[in-house]
Amino acid sequence: MGPTKFPVIVAIIAVLGAAGAAAEQTDDRRAARQVAVVTHDQTLRDALERIERGSAAWRTAMAALAATGRRAIVLTPEQVIVQDAGTGSVTVFDQSSVAEVSPVADQHGNVSSVLVVINVGRIQQLHDLRGSLPGEFHADLDRVIAHEVYGHAVPYLAAGHLSGRCSDPERGQPAAQSCAIQRENVVRAELGLGRRTDAALGGLILAGMLRN
Repeated sequence: MGPTKFPVIVAIIAVLGAAGAAAEQTDDRRAARQVAVVTHDQTLRDALERIERGSAAWRTAMAALAATGRRAIVLTPEQVIVQDAGTGSVTVFDQSSVAEVSPVADQHGNVSSVLVVINVGRIQQLHDLRGSLPGEFHADLDRVIAHEVYGHAVPYLAAGHLSGRCSDPERGQPAAQSCAIQRENVVRAELGLGRRTDAALGGLILAGMLRN
């Protein structure tokens, strides 16, 4: 949920193929919206469907993106490797991180897709430790996806270029002035998930545990 990192996340090719296949299997009524955001993880797919059902702003954005051929690919940490942009060294995804976004761009900054990594296992683990109800876990997962996909990935994809970046708050900047948090709050409001008012992990049920 921190500042967006430019291309350091490298998706495993087989996973991208599976995500594309999952999108192709959706029924005709939903296909136009689903093609703009794909995943092959069932927990993430269920979350995306909840958000789609509840948010008109989300549905409008996905319908607009469908015509462009650009898409967000939503992954779990197990489905990616991370390459250091400076040294080229390869590591696994940082399991302490809740989520990251990485636009896939060419040498001219044109964005064809955006990789969104959601650490479902970490979020679930913390909720289990807290003794949360399933609905509380689902609500936090939906909040994280709203921020990463609608807040960060969709602006890149709509612009088709790195210039579409919608940033988190800069140091000392009020959260209300952040493009990504403003967008996140639109979806939150439509889903009844409260309003994010700070630049950390505000509004998440497990926010206190993540700070520790």
